[in-house]
Amino acid sequence: MIIQKLKVVAFGVLLIVSALMLASSQKKSINTKPNNVSATKGIAVLELFTSQGCSSCPPADALLAEYADAHNEHIIPLSFHVDYWNRLGWADPFSNKSYSERQQWYSQYLHNESIYTPQLIVNGRKETAGNNRNAVNKLIQDALLVEKPATILVETVSVDKNLIGFHYKTANTNRNDLLNIALVQKQATTHIKAGENNGLTIANHNIVRSFATQAISNEGEGAINLPVSFKPSEYALVVYVQNKNDLSIIAAASKDL
Repeated sequence: MIIQKLKVVAFGVLLIVSALMLASSQKKSINTKPNNVSATKGIAVLELFTSQGCSSCPPADALLAEYADAHNEHIIPLSFHVDYWNRLGWADPFSNKSYSERQQWYSQYLHNESIYTPQLIVNGRKETAGNNRNAVNKLIQDALLVEKPATILVETVSVDKNLIGFHYKTANTNRNDLLNIALVQKQATTHIKAGENNGLTIANHNIVRSFATQAISNEGEGAINLPVSFKPSEYALVVYVQNKNDLSIIAAASKDL
């Protein structure tokens, strides 16, 4: 009788442990697709402001990588590496002063008292800490439920010397909209040798290596500079339409090179 009771208790403990493990795995998972893909109305452009010199950034980088690896056409992750952490001893090889300025530009419209990393901005209008999984997922799911008012399509892409040129078409854009062009490196691994992450090996995804903004039209052409040691198979071209008055992102497209 005692042995049977012990077996029952052990079985009950096993069920509890299994339930806890399942709940934990569900909590860690991300929903990169809405419940009904055909019902998806919107897009989610994720602009992560990060740095290899920031100790809080690796979890945010890893979360962004999950969305990048999911290859959901409605979700476009972008990793902007800022330069203001470089002063602590590690010069992030992907950092750019203009990305820090872009983050500062956002802070004026989002009424942030200060800029920080890792900061994730979704569709130019909502922001949260990039390492807050639940908050990030909530912003993305909310964005996907909002019908996008405009569309953009990249038709052709060509590489000419130090530039990538492309032809695009849009619908329902207006004179208050701008065309953002980002050349992104899909993945890179770096061994950190100084700063807050000294000794770590960090993998970054969808790294913005070149960025430009230009006026938009219903049909037009664009171009962007190539980084050093460019290999087309390692890159993608991302274009997205942003309203210059309220910074809302209303259309986006990504194309592998």
